Amino acid sequence: MSRNPFEDHDDDDDLFAEDPFADSHTAAARHNNNSARVLVDDDQDAVPLHSVRRSEDAGGFLSGVGLGGARAGSYTPVGADTDAHTGYAKRGMFSDDNSGVTKSSGGGGGFVQDDREAELRRREEALAAREQELRAREAHVQMMASGARPPLNFPPLYPIMYHAIDTEVPIGDRSTVRTIFYLWLALEAMLVFNCVACLIVMISGAADVSNSGASFGSSFVYLFTISLGSFFLWYRPVYNAYMKDSSMFFYFFFIFNGFHILFDAYMAVGVPGAGSAGIIIMLQCLSSNKKAAGALSGISFSLWVLHLLASLFMYRKVRMHYTARGHTFSEAKQQAYQGFAQSSAGQTAVTTAAGAYMRSNTGNFV
Repeated sequence: MSRNPFEDHDDDDDLFAEDPFADSHTAAARHNNNSARVLVDDDQDAVPLHSVRRSEDAGGFLSGVGLGGARAGSYTPVGADTDAHTGYAKRGMFSDDNSGVTKSSGGGGGFVQDDREAELRRREEALAAREQELRAREAHVQMMASGARPPLNFPPLYPIMYHAIDTEVPIGDRSTVRTIFYLWLALEAMLVFNCVACLIVMISGAADVSNSGASFGSSFVYLFTISLGSFFLWYRPVYNAYMKDSSMFFYFFFIFNGFHILFDAYMAVGVPGAGSAGIIIMLQCLSSNKKAAGALSGISFSLWVLHLLASLFMYRKVRMHYTARGHTFSEAKQQAYQGFAQSSAGQTAVTTAAGAYMRSNTGNFV
């Protein structure tokens, strides 16, 4: 006998509502097979409950998602995480299958937001520093264009020139110029150490060391001559070369820094009486059993070798920059002629030559 589909049914006859035209025997049979009831999710296919239970007991096909074996009982029934008002699943929640700890999927967004804020702050700081550098450089250019000279600041104790790598040198070339400046400072320290080593060698009185007094005297003279010569002959030219992008100053650096590299090799050898505590002086001190003098000479030799290698590396780097910029020797000669003509000495020479030419043509040699 069929039941009226329009009548209310009890909760126990929910399955009968699925087929309103089934008879009571069929509905009862379906009700008795309650183990075949299915779990239905909005996003997943139907899964028989008895399959879930068997899989939990045996560690079957659902064990990979945390529903089997030792994880039995951890399965969350359908609808437990459903919002009571909307009927939709609660968003932002998931169960960690490995640890069993419930986490919020939106928690990672906080870390992403913090990273983005940190990146934005870093970019703002970089832009502010860049803007400050551009303003300082613009102010310096305007000062130079107006004819005003910046205050002298180098050397610190007795300034005779203006020296500011961060202001006058382009940003992309500052690291190179600063490295060369550090090499020049290292040269000054090495000259002082070499003079001290030569003094210790002379005081030690090693029998196998010849002309130790002459070596000390020469090393003392190097403190002034090499210091001034290296600054004005190859450091200041490379500074001006990067500042003005001048081919002429690049050639000055190549010529005189090449001589400086040879000087490093000469000092590393340590010819007796030449003002160097190099390898030859070290061997002579060790043969005379003067260990302190030999150790200082060995350190001096090592420093000269390291400075030689660093100078070669920077020489090559400047040469590569010179080639990449497209500078030529003819351009350097043209800049040299223009510089001489614009200088006071060049103008005086041109005026004198012109006056002599005019007097020779008019016959008036008075």
